[in-house]
Amino acid sequence: MPPHLFTVEEATRLLPQLEEILPHLRALRQEIVTKQQILEEMRSHVRGNGGSPTGTDFSRLKKELEALLDTLRTGVRKIEEIGCVLKDLEVGLADFPTLREGVEVFLCWRVGEEEIEYWHSVNEGFTGRKPLRGDPL
Repeated sequence: MPPHLFTVEEATRLLPQLEEILPHLRALRQEIVTKQQILEEMRSHVRGNGGSPTGTDFSRLKKELEALLDTLRTGVRKIEEIGCVLKDLEVGLADFPTLREGVEVFLCWRVGEEEIEYWHSVNEGFTGRKPLRGDPL
């Protein structure tokens, strides 16, 4: 099924939802990274002692990490269900498919921007962003 193609106005109406979801997902991602590092440190420590990573702390941390990953996946699915393409969670970057002169391109937005002001081709990405102002789709 082809993606929903957004107008600038349609995409703009979705920004409050993204502004609500993305900061939470970004914080979850950071918590996951931290817990993964701790888990790896535990594994390394145990390996150094010739054992296997078991125990209540290890098991608890692993379960916490799995729960966080499930929550993150659910949040990413919500964004995808909106029709957005999540490009970079760490940066908070999302694209909206649209048409420009009959060719599919992306409206480009990231957390902190008050409105959608840029677009880029599907092959360019963030570094190829061009201003919408004066260049209506």
